[in-house]
Amino acid sequence: MAKNITNFIREENVLTQNNLKLCKVTYFETCWCKLNSNESVTCPYLLRHVNSSSNSSYFCVYHIIRKTIECFDSSIIYPKDDFVSNTYIYLTILLFLIGIIGNGLSIIVLFDKTLRYLSVYRNLAILCAFNIFYLLAISIRHINKYNQDLRNISPNVCRWHKFIVTFTGHLCTWQLVSTSIQRVHALLSLQLHRTTSWKQTLSILFLCIILPLFIFDGQLLFNYGLLYKKHMCDDTSPYTMKQFQRAVHLPINNNSKLLKNISIRYYTTSAQNQILKSQECGNCMLWNIFDTFIYAIIPFLIISISSLIIIIKIHQRRRSFLSLGGICHTKQRLIRAQDNLSIFLIAVNCLFLIMSGPLNIYFMIQTILKYFFSKTFSIIHLNELLRLLQNSYHALSFIFYCVIGNKFRKSTWSITQRIYYQVIKSICKHKNMELLCTMCHPRQKRPTTNGPTSSTSTSDSQKLLPTLIEMNVIRKKNYIAIVSTAKQDKKMKTATHKTFI
Repeated sequence: MAKNITNFIREENVLTQNNLKLCKVTYFETCWCKLNSNESVTCPYLLRHVNSSSNSSYFCVYHIIRKTIECFDSSIIYPKDDFVSNTYIYLTILLFLIGIIGNGLSIIVLFDKTLRYLSVYRNLAILCAFNIFYLLAISIRHINKYNQDLRNISPNVCRWHKFIVTFTGHLCTWQLVSTSIQRVHALLSLQLHRTTSWKQTLSILFLCIILPLFIFDGQLLFNYGLLYKKHMCDDTSPYTMKQFQRAVHLPINNNSKLLKNISIRYYTTSAQNQILKSQECGNCMLWNIFDTFIYAIIPFLIISISSLIIIIKIHQRRRSFLSLGGICHTKQRLIRAQDNLSIFLIAVNCLFLIMSGPLNIYFMIQTILKYFFSKTFSIIHLNELLRLLQNSYHALSFIFYCVIGNKFRKSTWSITQRIYYQVIKSICKHKNMELLCTMCHPRQKRPTTNGPTSSTSTSDSQKLLPTLIEMNVIRKKNYIAIVSTAKQDKKMKTATHKTFI
């Protein structure tokens, strides 16, 4: 929609300049205009609600330019609240909050010193960051300052949002593909431990993933497939629906002179559907096919083949070790750790295939039916449920990693313990309380001596300090006595030796 026609309402009249290039009315934020690249901007419909012609079945509007009244099925203008769609929006917001916390915790754990030197965990940390951006992109469509669907604001905003969602979704998919390929390369080249540096990991990420996907998905900012002038965000049908709904708030006076001697036209539901029906993007089918291959088919094939190669290599290595009659304990532990890392990656790949596969299969069937058979296959509720399943994969990564990753789980527990003890030490500010915290620390052994103990002491920290001092003095005396006894024995042995000589 052109910038010249997106003006707020100031006057009661309609300004006409050069075939209605500029439209202003009091009852709309903007006039409903249709923009065509080959023609001038026109405003065919300027509407006001007509109370006198409205009833329970029809919604009637007065066309200022056409000087006619047209009535449409009110069920189309005022659709009933869809419980499933509203639930989808609320659950999407909930998954966004869970995903921000979960992926943030996953990044902290994966950057632990015991995990960050392994290339698999490095790539998974990057994947968690991409998950956060993806969940943010799909959430701002419903949570924004406009309090409406972000894609209905303007075609430019719609294009940018479509690009961001598609680009971040592709990044998540291909980052997992890159992780699988790197693991297969490590198994085949017998370099099972670490990459050279973070520089190598980020170079692979930028050159092999970010740059190609940005070039491919960048066409969404312009046209669908670069070969067509049509873009899905140019469809004004949802905006038209909102214009009808806004007209209700400012009805025309029943005795208005404008309404005299004007015919009223009634449209059935089918006619109304035809008027407000979303324009089918037939030219977008080529893009949908490409997107299905880029986001679904090719990544699924690569991940499946990589997982199969990893399983075969693990099986072959275990058989070779058994045929050689076993290996030493140290090497066995190392190989077991390497196999566990490979199994962990296979489990992550399987989760991706299970939770993202149904939605992509749905899109593939929809694309094939539209492109080859000119049939529509769209079930809104099924689409929303499958999207929730896919979004759950991006949001629940921390829970999945804790369940299937033994080393990840241990690192999480270790970090939790360290944070807990740091909090306890920060609370223990006084010296006596620090001694209590030191004694209660499970990693340090309690002092044991043959002298008197503090079992009969009270809970008062002032009585505990002298007891601990006495224990240290007794330890020191015992140590001095043992040292002096050892010296005397040494002197006696020396004297005896001299006597024999």
